[in-house]
Amino acid sequence: MEFNPFDDRWWLAGSSLNWISAAIAARPAWMPCEGAVERLRGRRARAISAVRLLAGYRTLETRQAHALDPSLPALPKAAFWLDMLGAGFCEPGFPIAVDGRQAASPLSADWMAVRLPPHEDIMPRLAEALDLTPPELATLAPCRGPGSLDWRPNLRGQRQYDRHNLICADLAVARAAEGWRTLGEAWGRFDLICHDPLMGAGGPDLELIGENETVCIELTASMGQSLSAKFNRWARVLRHPGTERVHVVWLAAARTVEGIPERLAALSAERPRQHWAIAEDWRDSPVCPDGFAPEPGTPPEPYDWMRADMDRVGEAVGLPGAGSWKRPRVLMGDSIPF
Repeated sequence: MEFNPFDDRWWLAGSSLNWISAAIAARPAWMPCEGAVERLRGRRARAISAVRLLAGYRTLETRQAHALDPSLPALPKAAFWLDMLGAGFCEPGFPIAVDGRQAASPLSADWMAVRLPPHEDIMPRLAEALDLTPPELATLAPCRGPGSLDWRPNLRGQRQYDRHNLICADLAVARAAEGWRTLGEAWGRFDLICHDPLMGAGGPDLELIGENETVCIELTASMGQSLSAKFNRWARVLRHPGTERVHVVWLAAARTVEGIPERLAALSAERPRQHWAIAEDWRDSPVCPDGFAPEPGTPPEPYDWMRADMDRVGEAVGLPGAGSWKRPRVLMGDSIPF
């Protein structure tokens, strides 16, 4: 059955899924623990990609993961996902049934979501299991905080409403199909957007990078007093030098959006480059009521940070042009996605 995170049938029991923890001693019979790590070594690039996506987007349904990276299987019962679960590198989540017929297996459930384990930072185990180099590790997730000298990624699952995360992933899939480069919540930090550690670690739920504009997506399901404060925080970010091409789109994503659009319209009307829409409508057609309808164009290529650093280091030691040298695998890594 095709998964639609806006379909209310999946959330009749609330906004969370039924998760099977990787910390439990007795794994389900369908989860192959023995030999899982060894088999993943043979699918090393695929495992790295899966962890990078989960670190960035927090929670993904397996078909969403496939849409964002076609090298990953779409079906939850695929051997790759079962090995990722068996190795404890991610956890499975299933919709909670309200009819007493709970399905908690990729063989019987309508769909399966995956996330990094929230009880453990898997970075040390993953690095050892897949023989990851420092450049490869550095591209899995951003450093641990603004201005931090600890470059190692934090590969621990972040607790949040599952419905929220899956809607963000659905929006990313829709916009990526149009040509946008998409970044999940982990990479959408204010300090990274502004290139200024003083701007802090908050940020949007989703970031869309196009040729002429960067669009930051904020999902909201409430009209509390904190909403106005969030708008004001974004106003400060948008005044920061270097953010002239950044826009914010606020999306009403509550199960019942009554009253929220009016509040978002009033707050965005007072602030430049802040817009609003209803989340499900915007997924299907990215046009805001105020007429803001950005186009992806040809987005810039991801930043080849290792190449740039080789140039800088080479010049410092009297070897200009070092960035053009052929690099061994340990100095390759993937590009930083922003």
